[in-house]
Amino acid sequence: MLLEYYNLLEQPFGVTPDTRFLYLNHMYCEALASLWYGVEERRGFIALIAHPGMGKTTLLFQLLQRLRRTSARTVFLFQTCCSADDLIRYLLLDLGIWPSSDAVSMRYQLNEALIREARAGRQVVFVIDEAQNLSAATLESVRLLSDFETSQGKLLQIVLAGQPQLANTLMKPEMLQLTQRLSMTNFLDPLDAEEVGRYVRHRLGVAGYQGKPLFTPDALQLVAEESQGIPRNVNNICFGAMSMAFGLQQKRIDREIVESVAADQNLRSLGRRVVSLEHQRPGSQRRELPETSARMAQTAGMQRRSILGGIGRYAWVTACLLAFLLLLTPSMATGAKPATRVLVSAENGSISAATTLTLKFKGTARDSSVAKPSPRYRSVCRTARPTSMSSWSSLDRH
Repeated sequence: MLLEYYNLLEQPFGVTPDTRFLYLNHMYCEALASLWYGVEERRGFIALIAHPGMGKTTLLFQLLQRLRRTSARTVFLFQTCCSADDLIRYLLLDLGIWPSSDAVSMRYQLNEALIREARAGRQVVFVIDEAQNLSAATLESVRLLSDFETSQGKLLQIVLAGQPQLANTLMKPEMLQLTQRLSMTNFLDPLDAEEVGRYVRHRLGVAGYQGKPLFTPDALQLVAEESQGIPRNVNNICFGAMSMAFGLQQKRIDREIVESVAADQNLRSLGRRVVSLEHQRPGSQRRELPETSARMAQTAGMQRRSILGGIGRYAWVTACLLAFLLLLTPSMATGAKPATRVLVSAENGSISAATTLTLKFKGTARDSSVAKPSPRYRSVCRTARPTSMSSWSSLDRH
């Protein structure tokens, strides 16, 4: 439906390395010509280095298509997470030779195959994509492959293509012998704003678009800024913009649509959105429970101390009332020494300090009068309440 809405024959911003959509500006034409010339002249080692998404694989496919129109035998390796023996084994299998079990025999088989191809007038071109993933040992094995040669030229042409990490690896001192064998090294730089506009119009034209410009100048300017001149990023943004414009039934794509699509595809904004959602999930509430529990425990402790403090004050008042009632009780038999001991303790306002009051009475059973306590004893009773919550005091009068 989208293709019909915009009168397109096919999707202009696909993700596969289709050589029909290859944008051959001056930089890409120069890199392709350099690769072709290096192979034709049997230079041995050639390198192509570019950032991810710059179209290295598409350019290599274009080179392989041209080589296959000749008598050359081509081998393309893109699974570079392999050992040195696996690399030679893959090369032999692609040449139609079943590899032996040991490394020495495989190298002998490869040498024989290269000599046969050279006698038949055919070149063998070995293209290694994503070469930055090769280990140092595997790169050394690749270097040894260049030793297959005659006095007239190299029997095997090798093209190393990879990301800038490959250049960093080749600059190491232990890679000096391999670096010296590189006859040509090509770099692909990101596109500028003007080139991005031409790139978009080129792909739309290949897909069959005809009519007024689909993207406004401001939209193309924003595409160049958000994509940083990387063709793969340009494809993703343009595809998203076309999809959104189709949903809005808008024939022309303006800057506002590109802004919305770029914001959705921006990993930084996506990361901030994920963090925001994490704070709203139940897990984030569970992480706050320890703090809530601490506050609840603190509040409960304060309430408990308040309750115990009230109980302590009530117990102290009760003890004083009991002592007063005992003073009014009729005395017991003469010579008897009854004693009543009242213990009151309070901690932090509750029961923790102990005050002992021992009361003695004089008189006989027939005497209804009760001896009054001395002034000193009355003074002690008035000051019996503890002045310090954590202290213990004892009053014992006999």
